Amino acid sequence: MNFLEQHWFLKDLQYFYLDDGFKLVAYTDVPCHLFCRMTSTPPRKHALPSYRRGLYLQGDIRFCFVVYEDNEQDEAGDTLIHTFYKSAWPVCETRWFYFIGNIAGISSVSESPIFTFHFPAPPPEPPPPLDAYFYATASNRDIRSNDVAWPICRAGARLTVSFWHDAPLYRLFPGAWLTVSYFINRSFLFFDTSTLPDTTKILSAEFLPFVEWHRRTSSAAYPHIQITKGLAIPPIVIGDYLIQTNETLVLGQIDLGTITDGQYNSIPLNQDGINHINLTGVTKYCIRQEMDILNIVPPLGVNDLWSYSEQKGAGYRPMLHVQYYLA
Repeated sequence: MNFLEQHWFLKDLQYFYLDDGFKLVAYTDVPCHLFCRMTSTPPRKHALPSYRRGLYLQGDIRFCFVVYEDNEQDEAGDTLIHTFYKSAWPVCETRWFYFIGNIAGISSVSESPIFTFHFPAPPPEPPPPLDAYFYATASNRDIRSNDVAWPICRAGARLTVSFWHDAPLYRLFPGAWLTVSYFINRSFLFFDTSTLPDTTKILSAEFLPFVEWHRRTSSAAYPHIQITKGLAIPPIVIGDYLIQTNETLVLGQIDLGTITDGQYNSIPLNQDGINHINLTGVTKYCIRQEMDILNIVPPLGVNDLWSYSEQKGAGYRPMLHVQYYLA
């Protein structure tokens, strides 16, 4: 074995953090088998005299480990890539290490430089999200359309703004159904979300209607009450029904079969719904039945949701619940 065959050098060293420790990967110029010599005791430094031009100088610097452990590479035999796994040690502890090894089972005089590794503290737990509850404004309303033909009904026949939001019913009820005629109810709700800070990063949000009663008799295939963007500006007029017809992006939904009457029910908002929340003004929604949004002709029966309007008062108001962080 000649001189070159007895030596190796370290070409690169990479660190990878793991859940329970870290991984070192060393790369060498020739195949060899390495050991990582590691210590938590700072290496000692001393100088040996050297003879230079007739003078002894204390200029030959040496470093030595007094307490250490040797960690063998994970791969068998001689390799160009050398992997070492280490379990986590105490947070903020520093260790020093260098590499020694052999080639074809014969110890090599080659060594690497000394490296240091500081095991960092894990990132702090994120703070719990903040909660904000917004009540619907008193501008909430229903708009109804009805006709003996579904296309005419959906296109907005005999439109009326519902008076049921006020006493004695205090009711909003989006739905789509067929009894003697076809009926569509679209509910419009408004939430002043401008008090959310400008740096708000919303984690989740849900619309919370207090459900008085619900029905699902016309179709098991399209059982959802769905939330879409509200395009209307209060006060509500009958023409607001028409501008919602082509707004079909669903922001959240609830299956009528999962609703419990006599309490608040959660309709989680999806990412589009979260993105729709207005940090500088009013967040507007239109609540509709799934067959209305998809333009599916209802069979005989009723799919609707009866919930209380803002005018019902404390304990019954429609709410928007937002969980958020401050960026």
